[in-house]
Amino acid sequence: MKLVGRYSPRSEAQDLMWDAMEIVYDDPEKAEIMCRRALKIYPDCVDALTVLADLRESTVIEYIESMRQAVKAGRRDLGRMFFKENTGIFWGLVETRPFMRAMEMLADALIEWGVDEAVDEAITVYKEMIELNPNDNQGARDWLFACYLRRKRYDDVDKLFQLYPEDWGIVPFWAKVLFAFANDGPEAAAELLPEAHERNEHVVKYLTGRKRRPRNRCAYYSLRDESEAVYCADVLWEAWKKHPKAKKWLKEITVSDEKYA
Repeated sequence: MKLVGRYSPRSEAQDLMWDAMEIVYDDPEKAEIMCRRALKIYPDCVDALTVLADLRESTVIEYIESMRQAVKAGRRDLGRMFFKENTGIFWGLVETRPFMRAMEMLADALIEWGVDEAVDEAITVYKEMIELNPNDNQGARDWLFACYLRRKRYDDVDKLFQLYPEDWGIVPFWAKVLFAFANDGPEAAAELLPEAHERNEHVVKYLTGRKRRPRNRCAYYSLRDESEAVYCADVLWEAWKKHPKAKKWLKEITVSDEKYA
């Protein structure tokens, strides 16, 4: 990795970006100027590339291409040897954060695009994020569960469950219900439904469409709160949509049973 010292071009550009990111919402024009200055100092400054993409790209396709370039810059910045020596502990190293954020932003944009090839590319990105950082501080596995189910890659879903056998997040609970329905039928899914519902009683209303997901999402969510339910429904919505029989079953069984009201 190209680190020489406190006043290397890399560190100078990054310092400039910390300032730019503080003003990007209040003064986007000045932030853009600072981004371009940072790139002149250090062309592979990942944060400069990602902030510029947020400021200037008007379509999802344009944004995706810009984020691909940011990820490539991050690979050049860190260098092959760095990846070889630090795979598995990436998030614990502060210098990797711009690259890891860029990967997450790329994957999110690919999911927003939504076509099959974009989802497949997002899968590749999320898988690498987990390989680089198995602790998964960014929550990539939630979206990986969703993408696998969306593409009906059930063997991969099962392997991911095995990789995180004690995952108590809300998304894996509801991913297991859908996975059970797809592989073993409604009776198997029904056995898992009470535990998933107990984990957060609001999820079923959003997944079945009995309650609309709000247009303005919270930046964070709280356990067992409606904000967590909205997050879960957002992540798994397309996966359940790709399994219409499962979605119909979920709506029927929860409408007919008072405990899911």
